[in-house]
Amino acid sequence: MLTCHLDEARKATIETLRRLTKEKPSINRAVLIEDIFGKLRLILWTPDSGDVDLEREINEKIAEVAAPYWTSEIWMASRGNPADRELYEQVWNESRPEEDTLEHLRIADRHRTRGAWLCDMTEPLWQWTGERDKSPPIVVFYSFKGGVGRSTALASFAIQRARVGERVVVIDFDLDAPGVGVLLAADPSGMIASWGVIDYLLERPYDSVDLRDYYHACRQSAVTQSGEILVFPAGCLNGDFLGKLARVDFELPVGEKIGSHVQLLREVRDELQPDWILLDTRTGLSESSGLLLGGLAHLHVLFGTSSEQSWQGLRVIIDRLGANRVLADKPQLECLLVQSLVPQDTKAAKDAVAGFAERAQDEFSEHYYAADPEDAEEDNFWYIRDIENEVAPHAPVAISYEPKLAHFDSIEDVADPLASLPEYRSLAERIVAKFMREEE
Repeated sequence: MLTCHLDEARKATIETLRRLTKEKPSINRAVLIEDIFGKLRLILWTPDSGDVDLEREINEKIAEVAAPYWTSEIWMASRGNPADRELYEQVWNESRPEEDTLEHLRIADRHRTRGAWLCDMTEPLWQWTGERDKSPPIVVFYSFKGGVGRSTALASFAIQRARVGERVVVIDFDLDAPGVGVLLAADPSGMIASWGVIDYLLERPYDSVDLRDYYHACRQSAVTQSGEILVFPAGCLNGDFLGKLARVDFELPVGEKIGSHVQLLREVRDELQPDWILLDTRTGLSESSGLLLGGLAHLHVLFGTSSEQSWQGLRVIIDRLGANRVLADKPQLECLLVQSLVPQDTKAAKDAVAGFAERAQDEFSEHYYAADPEDAEEDNFWYIRDIENEVAPHAPVAISYEPKLAHFDSIEDVADPLASLPEYRSLAERIVAKFMREEE
């Protein structure tokens, strides 16, 4: 029977190594490796390649606290051949210091999946310059739980911007449960492009493609009026779709630096020259949402409810967008919080909104905002002092549950409400304000 959990074994091993690296001057450096199965190994740099007693002592002490996860494998860098030593140095350079640990002890994690959630943080693909058609904002719509109206809100924003004469590109990255492509179909019959995002991701690595194959135009006058919405559906949900989904790999091939999702966004910017690029992403901790919430977007619209499950998921996201970047001395990624499914009953709605706002302030204070700086003029981050700002990231936009938006035959039937309901207009105004876009 197991005597400890993996988390406990890892923590105890790190504490053992921290103590030993302090006690043993002969330990120059060490990397603890946790492999894809959760097994623990160690690379050790010492000046004496024959220090067998030290190797035995370390092995015994880690075995005491980490069995059965400890493999007893200690690779002594000083004994390796030139190729081995080069590999060990590469592992060292790719490893991360454990929080509050010594400089000569690092941790190397290996994972089977979800690499996008665990890789280094990135920056937006391009800087927002304010120049029309040249640097469109990338806005990600995300919810940890499904069924909260995320895609509907995205469609509302797209329609509102199209109705002021803008070109909006919508890309459905919710590959496991596609929907926004059909929601914003090419015509009332529900026609969509024959190919979509999943096809692009599989085909683009082979050669350049004709982008027009992968999107359709929603130009229904009753929906878009003077503008247009170009929609990249996830793909055609037919008998071939599941096989394609099983082949999509968001991990970069060896030697590749740019993923197909990045190529898609750049080609959309350069060829279609939109005013906005809106990304609908998968719920939960999927590979695609990890990519899209990793820093490439300019704004992250996060949907949540008052449920504890929703807050537990949102906490992971706001930590990633906020506190983790602050620790790395990087400004937080911009986000906007939406409270969805607010009850229509006046008193219940008032209580729900107040409770959600209070919880949002607590969660963002702990997981997003930076501590107030000593210099009152410093303005590099979102700080605790910004809590009173009515447009701060934690200040939610509340959207009530609208039964008429839950069941309809065509987007034409609800386009006017989506464009005119005060709550959806408030959300659009908050998004637009982030980029100081002025109505024409």
